[in-house]
Amino acid sequence: MIPIELVWLIIVILFGLIGVVRGFLKELGVTTIMVVMLFAVTFFESKITPLLTKVAVQVAPNDAAALQAGFWVVAITFTAFVSYHGQTLAFEGTPVKGFLGFFFNLISGLANGYLIAGSIWYYLDRLGYPLLGISQATLSPLAKALVPMMAPQLLAPYLLYVGVALVILRVVR
Repeated sequence: MIPIELVWLIIVILFGLIGVVRGFLKELGVTTIMVVMLFAVTFFESKITPLLTKVAVQVAPNDAAALQAGFWVVAITFTAFVSYHGQTLAFEGTPVKGFLGFFFNLISGLANGYLIAGSIWYYLDRLGYPLLGISQATLSPLAKALVPMMAPQLLAPYLLYVGVALVILRVVR
């Protein structure tokens, strides 16, 4: 079986390549939406989790963790899909050309991959990987070291500030 940290790294790299193609001005729009979504999730999580638990007890009492994990995965994936699909929230400006432009595009794509894939990994880990059928005990030391560095846990105290800064950057040209 392929290690989960390798799957996470591959997904982050794929988002980096998407960033190279789309450009950092469009990727910053996705970053803004993902940061605001993560702030909302971390802010309202204490209210959402008990509701999910009540629903899980009624719908699937034996798979409460799977229902909660499914909710978080779908919420994050849906937000990412909507932020990438169609008319996106793109920042104004002229794209930077050359190596510096490539670098900005790559970094912004990698950041979005980190926010999206890392958030999904965080919630799957917190709930014990009910959708993947693995246990936390079988994770490699690297995977155990990476989980605390995922966005919902590492950036939680700063999400509001980052979100406000990104919105201000979007409005101010």
